[in-house]
Amino acid sequence: MTDIKLSICVPTFNRARYLESLLQSLQQQMGLFPWPVEVIVSDNASDDETPEVIKSMQGHLRLRCLTQSENIGALRNIQKAMRAATGEYAVYLADDDRLVPEALIRAVAQLDAMPSAVTLYAPWNSVDLVTGDEGGPFYCQPKTMCIAKGDYAGLLRHVLDHSVFAEISIVRVSALRHLTPVANDIAFWAFTVPCEYLGFGDVIFSHEPFYLSVGRHFVGEYRARLGHDEVKIGWDKYRGGLEHLFGMALQQGGVENSQNLRLKAENIITNRMLVALRLRMNQGADPIETYALAARVRGQGQAGLLADRMDQIRLAAALQYICVLLPDVLQAEGVAVIGSCPPATMEALAGIASAPLREVRDAEDIRASDIVFNLGDAGDPLHVAAAQTALVALTEGDLMRKFA
Repeated sequence: MTDIKLSICVPTFNRARYLESLLQSLQQQMGLFPWPVEVIVSDNASDDETPEVIKSMQGHLRLRCLTQSENIGALRNIQKAMRAATGEYAVYLADDDRLVPEALIRAVAQLDAMPSAVTLYAPWNSVDLVTGDEGGPFYCQPKTMCIAKGDYAGLLRHVLDHSVFAEISIVRVSALRHLTPVANDIAFWAFTVPCEYLGFGDVIFSHEPFYLSVGRHFVGEYRARLGHDEVKIGWDKYRGGLEHLFGMALQQGGVENSQNLRLKAENIITNRMLVALRLRMNQGADPIETYALAARVRGQGQAGLLADRMDQIRLAAALQYICVLLPDVLQAEGVAVIGSCPPATMEALAGIASAPLREVRDAEDIRASDIVFNLGDAGDPLHVAAAQTALVALTEGDLMRKFA
């Protein structure tokens, strides 16, 4: 019989610097826990200094390491770490994040006090380790709630009332091993997995965060987070997850005012799409895909939420199309610009064009292998000649109608 109360499960791959920082943090926190804690690191065949980092921490932590002989993928590595838990409870911890011991202790106490509960979910905060600044919780609920086993309608109401993304949890290891929840590409796991656990026992939703998502570890470090990548493309999976939850609730019965609940679900999706737009624009993602996302938001009747960003999005998509996508698709050898084009604009276009860009003033300089971008009038004789000679000749008006 193990004496371990809690297993902290850390999957990792080629992130020795972050793992070392995390393990040192956990070493400092161990004395705060009133019961035995183990740390499990599952190394997904790292070829950096990860093995040396783990070896250096042996003896400083109750630490076990699983070493994969080859990279088995992130999800399988997470499963390896979680299923290796020997504690009564297990908590997933990314190799670059942190735990809040005091809140974690209180969360475990809630599970101890409610043997019928199989898992506890909680919101999470963000933190900048350089400045120490913390951001507020990802979602908020006014108090801790327990959803009774099989009450899918209650789960649906709770998720929609508080925009809950059930991503951070502590789980009873017995339930984890019995169910082995897995993700899929159709329905977001943070909505489907709670349904699995609710079929097995009660589910607690705590109002108190015990997990910190780290935005920056070191001075001068700026990097994209995996969660941000998910947000930029994941809204249809979010929709699928909510539809999965809706289906479970409707099958069980007890769903009241379903039209209002569906509206809340749509609002959650729209809000995540707007977050995706902001991230995509800030990070310089493909402008044509960003336009497609904005057009979908507009198609939901939410044009007002786009404010003045839509004109910027349309223009960026149009320039990406004429200077990057079309030359690539048609294997053009050049992009010819006709009409009045300031030098600064020419320089900016040349910076993104996938084929050599030049300004053309005479019809004989237009080539059959060119894409022509006309910043002037469609009735200009030069444009007429370009339309007859080049692969494609488009005016600024053509492009803005295309990306209307």
